[in-house]
Amino acid sequence: MIAEIDLSRRLEALGADLCRRVPELSHIDTGSVLFCLSRSRAEGTHGTYARIAPLRFAGGSFEQTRRRGRYLETFRLPSLDHDGRRILYLIYLLLPRFLRLSFEQKLETVVHELYHISEACDGDIRRLSGRNYAHGHSRRAYNRKIAELAGQYLETRPDTRLTDFLHLDEESWLRGEFRLTGLRVPLPKARLIARSRL
Repeated sequence: MIAEIDLSRRLEALGADLCRRVPELSHIDTGSVLFCLSRSRAEGTHGTYARIAPLRFAGGSFEQTRRRGRYLETFRLPSLDHDGRRILYLIYLLLPRFLRLSFEQKLETVVHELYHISEACDGDIRRLSGRNYAHGHSRRAYNRKIAELAGQYLETRPDTRLTDFLHLDEESWLRGEFRLTGLRVPLPKARLIARSRL
């Protein structure tokens, strides 16, 4: 019988354990985070393996007003509930790209997306100083920080039953040695609710 692995549930359990054991992630209410799967048909090992979708604008606001040409437009994000939980963040793992990573790289990818969550955990992302507020002044420095946090987690000797799925690889999946399931949630889109000419 082929083993069926629910990646969303496994990632949810790992995320909760990461936030319990790594102080810099302890502000995250993991009940407000939903781990989802998305398909990536790109070849190779370079590119995006995961992405986070914050479901609020800056400061946790449902609405954002911005100028576009001669108009002032206001957009509103919808609410998203799942199993009685108000969801503020969607984290998408891209398959099969994610499976091409090493154990350490997979763990760092999960930490990377969690670290994007704002200190207020209000649906906005963490805004760092520098030209790129998502990753700060240096992507390399951001990646070093992520590797440090992942290392801190492993130093706490977490239960290997929480991390064993990070050893899964694309070749075994293609051979049909296991089947992956998980949530596939369309990204909620902001709706234009007001438009005025300047």
